[in-house]
Parts: sequence; structure tokens; C-alpha cells
Amino acid sequence: MKKVLFAAFLLVSSNAIFAQVNQGQWLAGGNAGFNSWKRGDSKSTTIFVNPNVGYFFINNLAGGLRLGLESEKVKGDEDATVQYGVAPFVRYYFLPAAQKVNVFADASYGFDKIKQGDAKASGNHFSIMAGPAVFLSPNTALEFALYYSSYGGDRYENVAGDRSNNFGLSIGFQVHLGGGASSAKK
Repeated sequence: MKKVLFAAFLLVSSNAIFAQVNQGQWLAGGNAGFNSWKRGDSKSTTIFVNPNVGYFFINNLAGGLRLGLESEKVKGDEDATVQYGVAPFVRYYFLPAAQKVNVFADASYGFDKIKQGDAKASGNHFSIMAGPAVFLSPNTALEFALYYSSYGGDRYENVAGDRSNNFGLSIGFQVHLGGGASSAKK
């Protein structure tokens, strides 16, 4: 009986939570990635996780807040560098709602705190990314993105140009929720 009630609940609620990229809907999820570089004998490996929450202010355009957690290990350094921060973001989906695959572009600017051993610093960064969002269901999407990030602040004062620039790939997962314009009409 519990299984029948649960199935009925999912069937009824699926119409109410049907969502993709319409005004009034919510976006929750995040992305993760890996970055590695080598210059001479120096080598660095970075892993990051960025959860986010956003709201569609108009169809196809969402804005929100992204948290960031990043760990970088440089060959020869005793301690890893840990960076955490917060960044407002905007995201645009280029195709109309109800597409199996949609294409998005995302931009953010944020502020960071950086710690390596006992040393602490502050920083800022901006990031752009774009790629396909593959909707596994009407309200969940698996995302693949190419990204460019540029970091500045106290930690990068001795770097040529006072910034560290990165290119990479990330994979993400987003859940699209809420009433929105499409489900309000149903």
C-alpha cells in the first residue's frame, strides 16, 4: 500500500514540479572539476566543488549564488592550498523549455578566502563556462562545461600580471524545481 501511495504522490507531484528553464522556477545543484598544470619541474593538481542555488527571473535566465571549495596541491609543497568563497552568478539557456538537450552559458564573480598551512589570504575571481545540459528527466540535468577562471588578490601578488588564469572541464548536476510559467498553465 505504501508503494502505491508513493507512486500516486510522484505522479501527481510530477506535474507540479515539471520544470526546466521557465520564469518562477528554481535551480539547485552544482558542478565539480579537475585541473592540472605543469611548468618546468613545478606541477599542480586542483579539485573543486561548487554547489549553487538560483532563480529564473525570466524565461531562460537565472541568477543566484554559488559557493566554492577548492583544494590545490603543488608538487614539493608540504601543505595543500584550500580556497573557499561565494559568488553571485547569472546563467542563460539558449533553447526553449522542454528540450532534451539545452545549451547554457554561465558567468560569476566572487570573493575567496585562501589558506595554506598557517598563511591566509583573500582573493577574488571571475569565471565563465558554457556547454550542454542533458535533461535526464523534465527536472534534472547533467551538465558538461568548458570553463575559464581568473583569480586575483593577495595570494597572486607575485604572479606575473597579478592573476592566475585557468581553462578546464567540469561536470555538473542541476535540479529544476518550482511552479513557473509552464506549470501554472496546467
